[in-house]
Amino acid sequence: MNAVMQKHAMSKEPDLQVKAWIKEVRELAYDIEDVVDAFMDQVEEKPDQPIGIKGFIINSLQKLRELVSRSTIAEEIEELKHQVLEVSERRKRYKVDEYTSGKSAETIDPRLTALYAEIDGLVGIDAPMKKIIRLLTEDNADSEFGQQVKLVSIVGFGGIGKTTLANQVYQKIKGQFDCTSFVFMSQRPNMKKILVDLLSGLGPACNMSDDEIQVINRTRDFLQDKRFLIVIDDIWSLSAWEILKCVLPENGFGSGIITTTRTFDIATSCCSSFNGNIFHIQPLNDDDSIKLFCRRIFHSDSCPAHLKELSKAILRKCGGLPLAILHISSLLATKSNTKDEWELVLNSIDSALENNHTLQGMKKILLLSFYDLPHHLKTCLLYLSIYPEDYRIATRSLIMRWIAEGFIAEERGKRLDQVAHSYINDLINRSMVLPMDTGYDGQVQYLLVHDLVLNIIKSMSAEENFVIVIDGQQSSSLANKIRRLSLHFNGSEDVLIGSSIESQNYIRSVTIFGFTKKIPSFSCFHTLRVLHLGYCEWLENHHIECVCNMLQLRYLVLHSKFISKLPEEIGNVQHLQMLNVKFCSIQELPETVAKLRKLVWLYVSGVKIPVRIGNMQCLEELSYIRISSNCIKFVEGLGLLRKLRCLAITVEDTNEMEYHGRRRYTEALLSSIYQLGRHNLESLSLDYRGHEDFILDSTMGSCFTPERLRKLVIEKPLSRIPMWMSTLGNLTHLELNISRMDVYDIIILKGIASLLFLRLVFTGNAHRPRIIFDCQGFQYLKQFQVMCFISGMWPTFAPGAMPKLQRYHLTLKLREAHSKFDGFELGLKHLTSLQHASVAIVPVSATDVDATVAEAAIRSETSLHPNQPTLEIGTW
Repeated sequence: MNAVMQKHAMSKEPDLQVKAWIKEVRELAYDIEDVVDAFMDQVEEKPDQPIGIKGFIINSLQKLRELVSRSTIAEEIEELKHQVLEVSERRKRYKVDEYTSGKSAETIDPRLTALYAEIDGLVGIDAPMKKIIRLLTEDNADSEFGQQVKLVSIVGFGGIGKTTLANQVYQKIKGQFDCTSFVFMSQRPNMKKILVDLLSGLGPACNMSDDEIQVINRTRDFLQDKRFLIVIDDIWSLSAWEILKCVLPENGFGSGIITTTRTFDIATSCCSSFNGNIFHIQPLNDDDSIKLFCRRIFHSDSCPAHLKELSKAILRKCGGLPLAILHISSLLATKSNTKDEWELVLNSIDSALENNHTLQGMKKILLLSFYDLPHHLKTCLLYLSIYPEDYRIATRSLIMRWIAEGFIAEERGKRLDQVAHSYINDLINRSMVLPMDTGYDGQVQYLLVHDLVLNIIKSMSAEENFVIVIDGQQSSSLANKIRRLSLHFNGSEDVLIGSSIESQNYIRSVTIFGFTKKIPSFSCFHTLRVLHLGYCEWLENHHIECVCNMLQLRYLVLHSKFISKLPEEIGNVQHLQMLNVKFCSIQELPETVAKLRKLVWLYVSGVKIPVRIGNMQCLEELSYIRISSNCIKFVEGLGLLRKLRCLAITVEDTNEMEYHGRRRYTEALLSSIYQLGRHNLESLSLDYRGHEDFILDSTMGSCFTPERLRKLVIEKPLSRIPMWMSTLGNLTHLELNISRMDVYDIIILKGIASLLFLRLVFTGNAHRPRIIFDCQGFQYLKQFQVMCFISGMWPTFAPGAMPKLQRYHLTLKLREAHSKFDGFELGLKHLTSLQHASVAIVPVSATDVDATVAEAAIRSETSLHPNQPTLEIGTW
């Protein structure tokens, strides 16, 4: 069944009969999987089963109950076998196999209009056009090789204006070349026809009877002594580019090539073949969007006053996408200029994409990217329909959801989360999602889905019963079997939560967005795999008792201060992989949590964990737990978690323990950290409430494998930086709390050559000289945060300091200021790569005038910086 669904998912646009049949197969596959899962839960061996006479009695009674249950499952399996035969017969009866979806040809190429767009009707194109022309035509004469071929690859989202921009550049400069040609590509290109079209555009006639090699040779021979300009629009595959570049000779005459693509990897490949530059085309800004919008409707650069707010709301949905602006403005041009008509269009843009002929062309262009995705990426992209518009999607949470849903395929030598990261990178590479925040390590922290793309995938997702979204405007009837449910409250309490939902026992995923006091009953959701209740702040203990009956649950998020404990039966949820209760009021987890032997991610907040933690061998991330000073068994069990990669712990004060007990406890803790460090530990966050000698001693440094540890956070205030830190050769992230710092401490930090992120908190009362960072050390540091609560001790930078630093944050304690700027010089001008600086001023005895003088000095520094970094200044 999976193979059949993948086969048809790859087709461009399935026939209606094929779609109906595939939907039947998909629903049947869901039902079969649910029954198999229920059966496996019964036959799998349960952990910690009782033994002896008591165990014999309990197990015997359990087997009697299972006999009844298994007979029910057997009946369900027989019914499913009957349904499979029926679906198979329908396929034969209606000759579904005779319908193919990849053969239909578009009668009109939707990109053709971009070739005939008048320059007067375009906005926001002048600056990018001038830049591309400069990249293509600037002098690059070389004494030995002459002028090289220049290539510019324009990359960006579908409908963002790549073809229009390429054509305008082409029209502007084609007179400077001996011969020119403009060719369109497609998702499944006929390469012979494209090669013939390219040669014909250059001038020579070409015979279709020639094979590809003959056409390539004729083209190369013709171009060998000419300065040419060629545009290759919309390249979809690397294999197509590999063929096309064969016809483009490097002849030393300064020729130009423009390629456009939606995929960054293809743009990179194009540029690596020649002297190339990638040009990321950006959405239109607000001013240009309104100009394009109004010119199309009103033939002016502004709109009537009574429609201004509606115009802004409509343009927000367009997200600066010229294609969307043009199509929606064309639709509005057919309407009367009344607020009622425009509000109707605004509220019905989603359905208009389906039904309005004017918007169909735009939808087809956007769908080209979707149909080009492999099956696994289509599934992952459709899953994004659970999120509201303009929602910042946290990649870590998304990856855990994908894994819990079973979307991530195993790859040899990789963890599932690493495979999922590659899926995210692929979607970004194909311009299907937009990266929002990229960390210092290059990892994307948040994603955003363009509103129009989200509308399309929501429509497709609902059509396939993949995800059902219900919000305050929901009015359509619900499917008989909802598989994934997303509830959007949007600050209102009118979301439909009735018996029609609560009685659904086929739901695999429930997510609630928006704060609400309405809490649906989950007692019937036995097949649930994902349950995210992060916005249900009114949940109480009795609301989550039914979670223990969700035997298929993989992912659970609870964020409510009214939840003070988890039910004892939580250990029954044997498939649970992620548990996040860090914003609850839980002080201690029940002992049965130790039965969750498939748990990979556990997030709590200062909570005590069961002593038998060593049973949870799959744990990879554990934070933030509290370790009692008298619990040696727990500390010893912690060292058994050989897969643990990230650990955040608070160790209680041991000073009140007697000497031998404290020594034994300390040795056990160091031994466990040593065992973790020798296996997979990459990140450690430690808050030790005892004496600092525990951390400063070289024994602590011997616990870590220098090649593996990447992140270290020590929240315990230290009097100095431990010497052993200089041995951590691959550490990229370091956070320390220091009561004082001198030149020797700086030398130790400089020895950690791999640092990308550094956060220092200076506390104490003693006045010390200012810290100066010079040109030595910190050669790769990208982010630096300093919180200085010692007046006058904030650091300054000398010439050549931190050459790759991009973001700098400083919190400084201000007692009094001087009327001149000298006392506040931070040396920001010496940070040559600085892009953003933020300063928080903490006034102690300083006046408003003092703070103003300090702020003026800081602004003066950044205003003179050649990068013109962005600056944020605030006061505590």
